Amino acid sequence: MLTAVSDYIRKHSQGISQALWLFLASLGTLAFAAYPIYVIRPFREQTPAALDRALWVLLHNKPILLILALAVTAVALLVGRRAGWISRLILAPSIAFVILGAVSAWINPYELMFHPFGEPHYIAAQKASLDASDMVIAVTLGGESRAYPIREMGYHHIVNDRLHGLPMVVTY
Repeated sequence: MLTAVSDYIRKHSQGISQALWLFLASLGTLAFAAYPIYVIRPFREQTPAALDRALWVLLHNKPILLILALAVTAVALLVGRRAGWISRLILAPSIAFVILGAVSAWINPYELMFHPFGEPHYIAAQKASLDASDMVIAVTLGGESRAYPIREMGYHHIVNDRLHGLPMVVTY
């Protein structure tokens, strides 16, 4: 049994190695798509250089990921035609990962994660449970004040509110 498996691997080693290279390429494509999501996330210090790279990727990733998805899929289908079952087993997730990476370029995860806080509810300052180290965004208008905790703002980024009868948007 063991010799049959080793004979199979030896006979199909070129297809298996090509499948592994395509698998690594698909993981690279997925990493390229995920890079901006990793860099631009809340509560993490971001360097200007990392932000520049992440924004460049966001601006240019659609055509690059589409070309990579088409190329990897086409090569995977060609390799899969003349490869054995082990290669096909490796090629299937390769195609899935590269398509996932390309599709993710058209989905903005920040819009899904950070939705505006539409109807905030407030309590008196004396009843608020803030730590001494908690930071807030404070707004005062016409003698009426509000405080928006940064900890909460980091997840919503936008609060639609009314203060002193006027509509306003608070953002972080």
